[in-house]
Amino acid sequence: MPRPIHLWAFLQGIGHYPSGWRHPGAEPEGVFTMDYYARVGRLVEKGRFDAIVFGDQLQSRGVRGRTPEHLAMPTLDPMALLTAIASVTQHVGLVNTLSTTYWSPEGLAERFATMDRMSGGRAGWNIVTTAHPDTAPNFGDEELPEKSLRYKMAAQTVAQAQAIWRERNAALGPSPQARPVFVQAGQSGDGRDFAASIAEAIFCSAPTIEEGIAFRNDMRARVAAAGRDPDAVRIMPGLSFILAETEAAAIAKDQAILDLADEALCIEYLSESLNCDLTGFDPAGPIPVDHILSQTCFPKADIGRALEKPAAIGLPLGKFASGYVRTPRGHNVFRGTASQLANMMIQWVDAGACDGFTLQPAYMPGELEIFVEEVVPILQAAGVLRTEYPGSTLRETMGLPRWPADMAA
Repeated sequence: MPRPIHLWAFLQGIGHYPSGWRHPGAEPEGVFTMDYYARVGRLVEKGRFDAIVFGDQLQSRGVRGRTPEHLAMPTLDPMALLTAIASVTQHVGLVNTLSTTYWSPEGLAERFATMDRMSGGRAGWNIVTTAHPDTAPNFGDEELPEKSLRYKMAAQTVAQAQAIWRERNAALGPSPQARPVFVQAGQSGDGRDFAASIAEAIFCSAPTIEEGIAFRNDMRARVAAAGRDPDAVRIMPGLSFILAETEAAAIAKDQAILDLADEALCIEYLSESLNCDLTGFDPAGPIPVDHILSQTCFPKADIGRALEKPAAIGLPLGKFASGYVRTPRGHNVFRGTASQLANMMIQWVDAGACDGFTLQPAYMPGELEIFVEEVVPILQAAGVLRTEYPGSTLRETMGLPRWPADMAA
């Protein structure tokens, strides 16, 4: 009996490729219209996805005089977008990103309780601690709290929100799920331990099947050590994709999209990914490794290893940035036919590399439409993807207990 595949859609901006918004199948003007989100919501539900995930960014992209005009990454309020999508869908889950560092437990609890009731039990919370240092000044702080402290604050905030939901459910009658489904994406040791303690779905990067197996095994061990059931946690790595009638055509299509990215766009994207402004450096000059390591808030050892080889061979900054966009955000990028993608997804799940995928189309909405029209029927015919939703709540769709144990009075 094949294992079921869970599908999530991470729909940030115009797509996962930094140059995707320039593709003819993209609709960059649509992201400011209700019609666009209604269409996307219905499309995801047609594909019988578990959920739509929207990210959020609290920092100012134009800080210190920068104008990242090359990147089409609008960050509209995800709660407003998901609420709009809820009004035109009936089953697909609605996963919103809110920070435990800059939202109070009361504010979080109120927003999610409202969404869960109004959507009939489809709310999910992507719990983040906020890592970008340019966020702090927007909230009257000089700098972010230290990383381990942010995770301690997160645990406290989640616990306080749970207490509020328990009180509300007792006083007003339970909301459809009692509380939102908890989602987390921690990659560091602190992040993985935090995810193991609370998450019901975990978003991660897994460029290869071997890395997926290693991550899932590690997280299942941590979940068990935290006294929780590993089978009640879904591991959902990111997957970007380029589809065409043949593998060669998909590779050519991928190259054509990448060719839409000039060096300036690539350097902007690299700056965004490393949290380090590189736009003032000569594209023909060396990679400014020392500057990057002194400025980034991300794990310096990991970034140092990634930069070591290209810097050693003297790869210019512009060339490095142009190559970086080929593996957006370090996720798996698939190029091939619909049947090849379906087979790959089944192979990964059967091998224990994941429980499903968080799909990140290269451009929107065209590539998502191709996936729903061509890949979904293959997965359904193979018996690994539902043809109908099993219930009305996100928790039912994910195959989780309808009433979470932590909501007991």
